[in-house]
Amino acid sequence: MEHFKVKSLSELESLITRFDGDFLFRGQLNHYGEINKPSVVASFDRHVCVPSETIKWMRYASKVLEGIVGEHVNDNNYVQALLQHYGWRSFYVDCSSSPAVSAWFASHKYTESPGIDMCEDCFENFLLERKKFAQYEYEAGDGHFYVIDKSTAKKVGLVNLASLTINGYLPRTEVQKAWLLGPTLGKPIPSECFVAHITAERSLFREYAAKKGFKDTDSIFPPSNKDPMLKALLELPWREIEEIRDPNFPVPVFKRALDLPEYQTSFEKIASPSTAFYRGGQVSELFDFIETSGGKISGGTFINVPNIVIFGSANLIAPLRLPKIEKILENKKYLALEVDELIKHPGRGYETVYQKGVGIINHAHNLIEICELVVMHPGIEMTKAGFSPGWFYLRRDDGLWERHAHVNDCGCRDENIHKRHVSALIIAEDII
Repeated sequence: MEHFKVKSLSELESLITRFDGDFLFRGQLNHYGEINKPSVVASFDRHVCVPSETIKWMRYASKVLEGIVGEHVNDNNYVQALLQHYGWRSFYVDCSSSPAVSAWFASHKYTESPGIDMCEDCFENFLLERKKFAQYEYEAGDGHFYVIDKSTAKKVGLVNLASLTINGYLPRTEVQKAWLLGPTLGKPIPSECFVAHITAERSLFREYAAKKGFKDTDSIFPPSNKDPMLKALLELPWREIEEIRDPNFPVPVFKRALDLPEYQTSFEKIASPSTAFYRGGQVSELFDFIETSGGKISGGTFINVPNIVIFGSANLIAPLRLPKIEKILENKKYLALEVDELIKHPGRGYETVYQKGVGIINHAHNLIEICELVVMHPGIEMTKAGFSPGWFYLRRDDGLWERHAHVNDCGCRDENIHKRHVSALIIAEDII
């Protein structure tokens, strides 16, 4: 790896043009490791990885972003890399095909601080929102700019987020010409990936970035009205911070479901009904009946289950047999498996409807409907609970559940949704 110390903008520009080809770039304020052997690691290598949380947000993000990322929705590496780019930790390292973007990061210091917004929900209930305010500011000193050989980096793994463009919008991935290197799985980026290391006064990197249009934070981190992916992630339900409840201060405090850094203000004096503030309410405790397309039903059983039931992934190839669930469902009209979570389903046309679990309705003559437990949750209140239309199955005498096309089948035509319901039941069968 070559090392260069440049003294002027013209020298920097001339040097960067040497790497106009199959290269990627990365900018940092500080150099870690030896002179000719940078130590560049992923965020999960610097902080604690919580596997259950990682799985949860990968699955959740794939649902939320399904209409945007298309075929990538089932690519776990792609979804994890995308979350990393929006501020969630992962086993990937950010880089860019744009030297100007990397020059920005070689000259601006990231800082974040907790903040509180005071607002009201749609019912004018007073509440507090805890947010993670973030910003980049220029800081004098030396900056460090790395040139990465793309062909060598492919051996580690590369995810091209820059190719994700959205007509009429300007997502962060496109602006930053984003590539993610990894997954690193606890190891630093191999030294052979680095072709050159350029050191210069940060003012030179700042000036280089500015000449290419990156003059402020908004220019490199577009706000949510320009970035649909950021908007979708910021519209996830809020969750009350229950451990700081204070009977002497009856105003609830909420945090975002996905605690991402925010570079622009998102204050609303009165939140819309489509913003849910979840306080941990359970359907089984709040409602005496469940609404379905055929009317209200009661006489069922609720079981609280961990989030892995919804966010996990089971083997769907094996024959479907659920003897434990059958036993619980015996002589009951329905069984509902409820998680302690509100799960947003964008694009359904119902902005206040959220998944709360999965359900099984016991119809006559061994006819079983596997469906979704949903709730209406405008603002701070859970107002309704129901089962959305599902897929029907026949239970054979040998205990095998077979798919049975039915006139009342859900008409969404999205088999992935219904396969996830079956997956949830298989996981629940294993842990009940």
